[in-house]
Amino acid sequence: MKISMQSWKEVVGQLHVLRTYYARLSERERIIVLASVGAAIIFVMALIYSTLLATTSRMERRIEKSREYLTQIHKLRKEYQKTETQIQQFDQMIQRTSSGFQLGTHLERLAQRNGVSIDSLKDQPAPKNELYNETQVSVSVRQVTLRTLIDLLHEIENSRELLRITSIQVKPNFQDPTQLNAKFTVSTFSPVKS
Repeated sequence: MKISMQSWKEVVGQLHVLRTYYARLSERERIIVLASVGAAIIFVMALIYSTLLATTSRMERRIEKSREYLTQIHKLRKEYQKTETQIQQFDQMIQRTSSGFQLGTHLERLAQRNGVSIDSLKDQPAPKNELYNETQVSVSVRQVTLRTLIDLLHEIENSRELLRITSIQVKPNFQDPTQLNAKFTVSTFSPVKS
C-alpha cells in the first residue's frame, strides 16, 4: 500500500506542478496549450477509431472467408456422404455376386435369352486394384438389330450381378444395312480374398 500511495502522491505533485505552470501562462499561451491538448486528444481518438475500424474490417473479411470455407466444407461433406453411399452400394453389389459366378457363361445365357448369337468371347486382363478383383470379357456379336442390341446391353447393365460395359464399338453390317456388328467389353467385380 505504501508504494501505491507514494505513486499517487507523485502523480498529484506533478499535476500541481502542471497547474502552477499553466497558471503562469498568458491568455494567448493558455489558448495554444488548450488547442494543442484538444488536437492531441482528437488525433489520439482518430487514431484509435481508425485502428478499430481497420480491425473491424479485417475481422469482417475473416468472418466472410470463414463462412465461405464453412460452405465449402458442407458441400464437400455432402459429396463425401454421396460417395460413401455409392461405395457401400458398390460393395453390396460385389458381395451379391456368387463365388462360382462365370462371366462368359452368364453373358452367353443373356445373349440366348435376347436371341443374339455371340461371334466371339475372350477374357481380357483387367487393371489391378487393391479393393476388388475385376474380370473383363470382350464380346463380339454380328448381324443384330439396334433394338436387340439395346435390349442385350440393357440386360447386361441391369443384371443382378455387378456388370458394367466399359467399352463399346458399333458398326453397320455391310451385307445388310439394317443389321449391326458390335464389339463390347463387360467387366464384373468380386471382393479381394485376404
